[in-house]
Amino acid sequence: MTAIWIKRDFLVPATLAMAAIIATLGCDGKSGTGGAQGEAEYQIRGVLIEDWNRMATRAEISVSRNDTLFDSGLVWIGDETLSFDSTTDTYRLNVEPSGTFPEGSHRLVLADLPEFMDTVLIDIADTFSVTVSDPPNRLNPGGDVVTLDWTESAGSGAYVMAAVPRHLAYTGAGYSEWVGSSEGTIPISAFRWSNGVALDTGWYYVFAYSYTGAPDSALSDDPLPVPLPGDRTDNIDQTPISGRFGTIVVAGRDSVYVTMQ
Repeated sequence: MTAIWIKRDFLVPATLAMAAIIATLGCDGKSGTGGAQGEAEYQIRGVLIEDWNRMATRAEISVSRNDTLFDSGLVWIGDETLSFDSTTDTYRLNVEPSGTFPEGSHRLVLADLPEFMDTVLIDIADTFSVTVSDPPNRLNPGGDVVTLDWTESAGSGAYVMAAVPRHLAYTGAGYSEWVGSSEGTIPISAFRWSNGVALDTGWYYVFAYSYTGAPDSALSDDPLPVPLPGDRTDNIDQTPISGRFGTIVVAGRDSVYVTMQ
């Protein structure tokens, strides 16, 4: 049975806690508030990632209350419970396979029982695929630009394209860029060493991500094959909750081989 942490380190069944929250939520997804906790302000930063290369779904959320770490709350996305991890000071979810959350709207629930609970509606985009269209044979002499095409991801806000030497995927290395359409061109700088001149030959993985909302870049670095280019503008402003949260779907990768001229 899935368990969740609440104050004083008691464990309660997730299904019972969820039922209690749903029973008390109003039609607008909010509970009544009162007392000191009811006057609190909460800030969240987080991301949900569905990676079709690792066949896994991961969510991570940092929550503060009145500018202080809040580690005694209850957090759900849909029917899945996030557990507080004291090593990262975040609420986390790791499940297999990817596709745990289908395309569409889902509820992110934050509760500070018994005084407060609220929901934030989040959107998750559909699966899609990416292909190297140029060079057509995936051989890239001299590290020229590489053109990617990907199918549209229903429900997506926009995309990220990325490239990284195969052995450095999921290490925080690589090139990434925000893209507004379903195609993009990876520049020659992505295939050079950090000095921007010397060619870095070998196999590269290329990726496309679809995203919604404002995924937190710091919490995305570890689970993504290549980090995000940066942060988007905060997208949550529903008193007393503010901050940013977004979702990312990582399509199955393609590859290109960079050689000397």
